[in-house]
Amino acid sequence: MVRTSAASPALRLAGALWLVAGAWYLATEAVVAEQIRGYRYWVDYISDLGQPALSPRASWMNIAFVAQGVAFALAAAVVAAAMRLGRGGVMFSGLALTYGVGSVAVGLFPSGGADTQALVHVLGATAAIVGGNLAVVCAGVVLLRRSRFRALGASGATLGVVGLIAGALLLFNSVLDARLVFDDGAWERTAIYTIIGWQLLAGVTAWRSQSGCGSGRPAVHGA
Repeated sequence: MVRTSAASPALRLAGALWLVAGAWYLATEAVVAEQIRGYRYWVDYISDLGQPALSPRASWMNIAFVAQGVAFALAAAVVAAAMRLGRGGVMFSGLALTYGVGSVAVGLFPSGGADTQALVHVLGATAAIVGGNLAVVCAGVVLLRRSRFRALGASGATLGVVGLIAGALLLFNSVLDARLVFDDGAWERTAIYTIIGWQLLAGVTAWRSQSGCGSGRPAVHGA
């Protein structure tokens, strides 16, 4: 069992990281988008905001990509250790790291670059969408076993699945150059906002938590 005195500060640190990074990302996105004439959330890619040739504040968005990736992965590792989530925590941390590396790659290698840079950017975006939503699903499944965190677990499992479906529909649109119900921007944002939405919910929960164990039972070491 995790003691409150040890777990609460760690969980609150993780919560602060998730809350600040998520809010900063969304605020930066809104500010940068306002600087591009004709930019539409439901049509245009998020990556366009970080493209120097298109965006006057590209550096702001790219810094936000990097900060969000680092904060998400670091907070996930802190939570997994503080709550002693066992194999499920290792999987969650690994998937969160995949998201983090992908998001950092998106920020360091903006869209619109040469062939190699463009490839790294696409791979990074793919890793962020797939890894991030799988991390949210994994966290959801693990937290469903903790009575105090079942609501957060249910939201994670649901949001992660929605994000993966949106990512698949984005791929469908991109590969076939088609428009399935919505434009690319809508599907991409759905696939990203499911991650950030859960991150903000988890941040609030972690910040308010008084115990790392939730139910007070020994940690479950399953996936």
